[in-house]
Amino acid sequence: MTRFIDFEDDGGGKIDGTAFELLIVGAGAAGLTIARELSGLGLRLLIVESGGLEETPNHEALNAVDVPDDIGRDELNRDRDASHAYQMRLWRADNQRYGVRCRVFGGSTVAWAGKVAPFDAADFAHREWVPHSGWPLRFDALAPYITLAAKRLDVGPLLTDHRFWTTDKARMPHEIGRLTSFSSYFWQIARSPDDMTDVLRFGAEFRRENHKHVTVVLNATTSSIKIEDGKVIGVEIISSLSGRKRCFLRAGFVVLAAGAVENARLLLVSKDNSGVAIGNTNDVVGRYLMDHPCMSLGRFTAPSQGRAAAMFGFFTRFAEHRAFMYSHGLSLNAKVQKQQHLTNMAVYANVRISHDDPIQALKRLAKRQSEQRTADFLAVTASPALVVGQVGRMLLGNQKLPRRLRRSLADLAVLLNANFVARDYMAKGSARKIDQVTLDVICEQPPSPQNRVTLSEQCDRLGIPIPRVIWDASDQVRHGVLKLGALLAEELERAGIDGFQLSPALASGDASKIVLHDMGHSAGTTRMGLDVASSVVDTNCQVHGVKGLYVAGASVFPTSGHANPTMVIMALAIRLADHLRERLAAQRLHELEKTTWISDNSPLVLVTGATGNLGTAVVEQLLAKGYRVRGQFHRNLPNEARVEWLCADFSKDDFADEELDRLVTGVTAVIHLAASLPGMPATHTTNVVNLERLARACVRNGVKYFGQASSMVVYGSPSKRLVTESDPLINPDLPLEKQYFESGFMREYAQSKRQGEDILSRYAQKMKVDLYRIALAQGPGYLEQSLAWGRAKRFLALYRNSHYISTRNVARAVAHLLQVSLNGRITTGLDAFNIADINSPTYKQFYRRAGKKNLFHVPLVFDLLKNIAIGRCIPRRFPMGFFRLDNSKLRSTGFELESDWDSYSSNNAPAAPPRHHVGRAES
Repeated sequence: MTRFIDFEDDGGGKIDGTAFELLIVGAGAAGLTIARELSGLGLRLLIVESGGLEETPNHEALNAVDVPDDIGRDELNRDRDASHAYQMRLWRADNQRYGVRCRVFGGSTVAWAGKVAPFDAADFAHREWVPHSGWPLRFDALAPYITLAAKRLDVGPLLTDHRFWTTDKARMPHEIGRLTSFSSYFWQIARSPDDMTDVLRFGAEFRRENHKHVTVVLNATTSSIKIEDGKVIGVEIISSLSGRKRCFLRAGFVVLAAGAVENARLLLVSKDNSGVAIGNTNDVVGRYLMDHPCMSLGRFTAPSQGRAAAMFGFFTRFAEHRAFMYSHGLSLNAKVQKQQHLTNMAVYANVRISHDDPIQALKRLAKRQSEQRTADFLAVTASPALVVGQVGRMLLGNQKLPRRLRRSLADLAVLLNANFVARDYMAKGSARKIDQVTLDVICEQPPSPQNRVTLSEQCDRLGIPIPRVIWDASDQVRHGVLKLGALLAEELERAGIDGFQLSPALASGDASKIVLHDMGHSAGTTRMGLDVASSVVDTNCQVHGVKGLYVAGASVFPTSGHANPTMVIMALAIRLADHLRERLAAQRLHELEKTTWISDNSPLVLVTGATGNLGTAVVEQLLAKGYRVRGQFHRNLPNEARVEWLCADFSKDDFADEELDRLVTGVTAVIHLAASLPGMPATHTTNVVNLERLARACVRNGVKYFGQASSMVVYGSPSKRLVTESDPLINPDLPLEKQYFESGFMREYAQSKRQGEDILSRYAQKMKVDLYRIALAQGPGYLEQSLAWGRAKRFLALYRNSHYISTRNVARAVAHLLQVSLNGRITTGLDAFNIADINSPTYKQFYRRAGKKNLFHVPLVFDLLKNIAIGRCIPRRFPMGFFRLDNSKLRSTGFELESDWDSYSSNNAPAAPPRHHVGRAES
């Protein structure tokens, strides 16, 4: 489980003196994305967060910003307050006189609207009319990570332009097709997977997950970064609320992920040995501050509001059995940008919701607080859809309902009326009546070294200088907004979109009257670049000249585009996590000291996937038996000094023969455990294509034995209760849904495992091949999780058998079969073995022995009906919960399973039942 420590309560006692391999400063979108990507790899990972689990006024006070008077004037602050305050609990324009920051676990995602989009390809290019533009990365280099970020955000297919209309049944409004300077642009909405009435909250989601070896320290403000000999060694922290507790946290790698203002502030307050701010040899830290200048361009008249809200509202796309929301706006065409020397800009509708609403009338009636009961009753009955919507919101917020059911209801609501759902969210369920519709602009701001973060002479209550911000939207942007406003008004009228009226400031044509405020999307203060004279970090986000110190988030953006930054922030964070994984793996291998082999003459065995759940147990067994072991790993980092470790990725399309030969050179036997599991990407590449490449490499290099981790899934849904190795396997050339009654990703996995067996059969004349058809291998505590199941899951799953075997027993069986082949002086040919425990306990047995009452559960008919629904036929096959694998062939080789009961549960588990051999599976 993730370990949370409150620095105010626990001091430094639980973390002081601990050396962490990676330390992340800041628990917002960037920091939590990196932590999520690297958790579970065996790293000692620490997240330091200045806030707590909830925002408080004391935390908000630490967000104070000092600004020159000219950017703190009343008119600007009124606009900023109107734009930001309604989404925030504690933010105040007079405290955060620039920017929008939330000092809390989850960062600004506790208050964001969930709106995301990728950057355009043009945003990465140098444009002669945009000073200091151009990224050191090409769009193509970041595109795969943007795709991954979209998947993590669960937003559906990435469609941002006119292709939305051509790939979906939604019809483009004919007026939009008449525009020439503007094109359709779509933002997407990241919805919470748990609270169906809300958007994704990074902190809440992270807390619901289990991240091994990850420690989070709350209420700990980083006061400085420490470096020695050009390398980071850790950070100093101070307790955020009291300021009384201090601690030094040691780490070999540090990532600053605290936002553009705080990242720059931290580097500026931290000094190197010569007294210069870290990374600031060329006075670049804090410069090139950017935001997304924004303002209201104008509004629609009352008669035209409804049509405008629908046209520039939310649209739905159904994909992957899900409904996804897209917010429609307009972007300025790239050709027009170039011709008129404009930065990238987009226009979106801002729908203001009225509080004079039938929902309020319903609430007054329900609380018996109505002073005009008849009028309120008529208002409610005149709007039945709103009442139904309120009831739906209550259902979606009911945590007792299964998540899948709530997700289906939410998707149905989005499909029926995405605008209704969006307005419900904006009004927090209190109202949905439209009061006003405006068109607002969000602008790319040209990076300027004069816009910057420096240190103020004022200090916060912790004694740290507060940031002083100089930020101006620039005359280039103001004149650009004037041009855009004129173009927009002209083209809307020509296209037949009536009722739009420019704001007085734009209608006057006077750029000096335009007041642009920040959107709270601060960026650029630690910009990425190749030239150390004009940038702070390199293309890997490492601070120039400081080994192990990295920066994540929008502060590394060279330019900002017009798109909301979170998706690109996450893409860069995932890319940085990949880089850190490689660096940390190299460091781990360097730290591991090889011990002397037990015997230089003992066989060398390659174990692929050697740091995984099963691989770790297999390596332990082989070492115990005196084998020399070479371990292949990719994600999980090694932690065993007696193994020769090699890093390789079996999911790569271009797995080179030279890399495979390096793995198997000098090897007597291969135990191949590396695989893409159900639902993982690259299943066919990993489990089929690269399996054959590995088999060919083994033959080239004279490997004598090949053990393949296959799976029980190759039997599909069998026609017998007790399955032996000679029973029929699924046929990949026939429709799998009639052979294996499971979901699509499970059928894809089963097909890959079956194809893998066929491939290895073709190489069995050159080496001995054993196929391990393994039941579900699990570590300690697996069955014990069923004790915490909710009613719905117990209702649906408690009746099932448990095709489980402990990883320990699987590893013992694998080592035993290898020994049998070696003792037989290794012959060629192919054998298959069921590796399963026929006496493994069922959920029901475990539940009863724990003293739990057995509630009613779905009988066999549920699985039979599911099988009919999937296979579209009346099957003569057993569902997964009602058959088991016969392990007689394995036992005939002299292998005996040890009792697995203790492996399935913790020390608090019920006593084991007596072992017995059965002739058929238990129901």
